[in-house]
Amino acid sequence: METPAPSVPGPRLVSRDTSAACPAHASLAELLHMFGAKVADLAAGAHIPVLLRRMSAGEGLVHEGAPADAIFFVRSGTFKVFRTDEDGYEQVLAFAVRSELLGFDALCMESYPTAMQALEDSTVYVIPRREIGLLSQALPTFALVLQQAGSLTLTRSRELVDIMAAVASDVRLARFLIQLSRRMLACGQSPRRFLLRMGRREIASLLGVAHETVSRCFSALAAMGLLHVNDREVEILDMDGLKAFSRSTRRPVDDAALARNQHLPIIARATTGRHSARRTQ
Repeated sequence: METPAPSVPGPRLVSRDTSAACPAHASLAELLHMFGAKVADLAAGAHIPVLLRRMSAGEGLVHEGAPADAIFFVRSGTFKVFRTDEDGYEQVLAFAVRSELLGFDALCMESYPTAMQALEDSTVYVIPRREIGLLSQALPTFALVLQQAGSLTLTRSRELVDIMAAVASDVRLARFLIQLSRRMLACGQSPRRFLLRMGRREIASLLGVAHETVSRCFSALAAMGLLHVNDREVEILDMDGLKAFSRSTRRPVDDAALARNQHLPIIARATTGRHSARRTQ
């Protein structure tokens, strides 16, 4: 059945689908609804179709270096953003969940600087690059939504910097879990009990540690009574305790070791003094 023409001024989206599956369509109102748009704007957006792309777990949304011809709003599911180094190592840069924007960093480029892959069965709204300006003029609320989503993308980048500022691996993991908890809450899901859609290796790549280290850190946080972990199922048992732990840049054991090391020069001087006294005698 042919999609009816929009009854409001603006472009009629006829985005091309880059997947092998048959393209599906939704309305712009559905996209705006994720961001809490007003009823009047939803009514106007209801007559503007947008492409809805459904993806299976493990399917690539875009490849690194592909022409940057669209941006994507995550409707459901989870995605990882990564690049592959010359030696074949996959460096994970971010994870994206519902209502988050993918491809925003490519708007100033000719090609996507990273690859994006679905970690579970997922769906995205596809907005062709050439139609962003037309949509913004036809429905100013869309322009505001784009600004909001773009700002959130920058916030996620800053959060990664905050994670990497921690020296200890278990503190990095604690900060990652707290940030993920906040994102789950924003998606309407439980912030304390959730299923990790990414594997240990992918988390390790994001945190800049070995994947064996991630497993040990999960065990350490569980031993402290902060988490309960069953494979990919995580339950935060002590949110306040986890937040307090995440605020340190070193583990408590590191602080204790530092305190011990501070006495070493004193001991050395005392020992030197005793030897000097013996020589004098």
